[in-house]
Amino acid sequence: MTKNLLTTAILVFTLTVSSHGNAHGEDKAGPHGGFIKMPGGFHTEVVPITNNQIKIYLLDIEWKNPSTENSSVTANSTPCKPEHDVFICDLGKKFDLKKKGTLNIEATRQGQKGNTASYELPLALSKTKMDHKHH
Repeated sequence: MTKNLLTTAILVFTLTVSSHGNAHGEDKAGPHGGFIKMPGGFHTEVVPITNNQIKIYLLDIEWKNPSTENSSVTANSTPCKPEHDVFICDLGKKFDLKKKGTLNIEATRQGQKGNTASYELPLALSKTKMDHKHH
């Protein structure tokens, strides 16, 4: 009975810690200088190009190996176009990354569909209360 309780406690702790965004480096810039979220078993990195155009890298769990193979991205319901190892998203003239709002990224990386990655606008690195180092 004690072993099951300990296993359950470890599982609950692990799920609780892994559900906090800052545990995935949202307080640090990504490898391309962008903003990181972890919508599943991979990371999304948003890199602004202009006020209404962005690049989105689909990175592995270690923040490496950007991929567009067997992958897709939509940003606020707008399909993004793959170019080499990145997706380019043109969000339209009315969209402005500098205004308050939300950028919702739906992504599938190499056949693995992630949850919605929601970025608060204007984009900023998350403030963290815990000080821990990334990978």
